[in-house]
Amino acid sequence: MKQKKIPLRKCTGCNEMKPKKELIRIVKLPDAVDENGEITAKGNIELDFTGKKPGRGAYICNCEE
Repeated sequence: MKQKKIPLRKCTGCNEMKPKKELIRIVKLPDAVDENGEITAKGNIELDFTGKKPGRGAYICNCEE
Protein backbone atom coordinates (compact mmCIF):
# COMPACT_ATOMS: atom_id res chain seq x y z
CA MET A 1 0.00 0.00 0.00
CA LYS A 2 1.29 3.46 -0.90
CA GLN A 3 2.02 5.92 1.88
CA LYS A 4 0.28 9.26 1.66
CA LYS A 5 2.56 12.14 0.73
CA ILE A 6 2.81 14.76 3.50
CA PRO A 7 2.87 18.32 2.10
CA LEU A 8 5.78 20.40 3.40
CA ARG A 9 5.93 24.18 3.68
CA LYS A 10 8.73 26.54 4.67
CA CYS A 11 8.31 28.69 7.78
CA THR A 12 9.05 32.30 6.86
CA GLY A 13 10.39 32.94 10.37
CA CYS A 14 12.96 30.16 10.83
CA ASN A 15 13.28 28.95 7.18
CA GLU A 16 12.73 25.30 8.16
CA MET A 17 10.64 22.88 6.12
CA LYS A 18 7.85 21.42 8.24
CA PRO A 19 4.61 19.50 7.62
CA LYS A 20 1.81 21.85 6.58
CA LYS A 21 -0.42 20.82 9.51
CA GLU A 22 2.19 21.99 12.04
CA LEU A 23 2.28 25.54 10.63
CA ILE A 24 -0.06 28.53 10.87
CA ARG A 25 -1.08 30.20 7.61
CA ILE A 26 -1.21 33.99 7.38
CA VAL A 27 -3.20 35.27 4.42
CA LYS A 28 -3.67 38.67 2.75
CA LEU A 29 -7.24 38.80 1.54
CA PRO A 30 -7.98 40.27 -1.90
CA ASP A 31 -8.76 43.98 -2.23
CA ALA A 32 -12.43 45.02 -2.43
CA VAL A 33 -13.29 46.47 -5.86
CA ASP A 34 -16.42 48.43 -6.81
CA GLU A 35 -18.38 48.18 -10.08
CA ASN A 36 -16.08 50.77 -11.75
CA GLY A 37 -13.02 48.65 -11.03
CA GLU A 38 -11.63 50.99 -8.39
CA ILE A 39 -10.24 49.65 -5.12
CA THR A 40 -12.56 50.60 -2.26
CA ALA A 41 -10.80 48.75 0.57
CA LYS A 42 -7.41 47.09 0.96
CA GLY A 43 -7.35 43.39 1.78
CA ASN A 44 -6.84 42.59 5.44
CA ILE A 45 -4.20 40.26 6.84
CA GLU A 46 -5.69 37.40 8.87
CA LEU A 47 -4.74 34.09 10.43
CA ASP A 48 -6.09 31.14 8.48
CA PHE A 49 -6.34 28.05 10.69
CA THR A 50 -8.35 26.11 8.07
CA GLY A 51 -6.01 26.80 5.14
CA LYS A 52 -8.96 27.52 2.86
CA LYS A 53 -9.22 31.33 2.76
CA PRO A 54 -8.57 32.96 -0.62
CA GLY A 55 -5.57 35.20 -1.12
CA ARG A 56 -1.82 35.18 -0.88
CA GLY A 57 -0.53 33.16 2.06
CA ALA A 58 2.63 32.52 4.06
CA TYR A 59 3.37 29.99 6.78
CA ILE A 60 4.90 30.44 10.23
CA CYS A 61 5.57 27.92 12.97
CA ASN A 62 4.05 28.19 16.42
CA CYS A 63 7.46 28.87 18.02
CA GLU A 64 8.13 32.12 19.90
CA GLU A 65 11.72 32.30 18.66
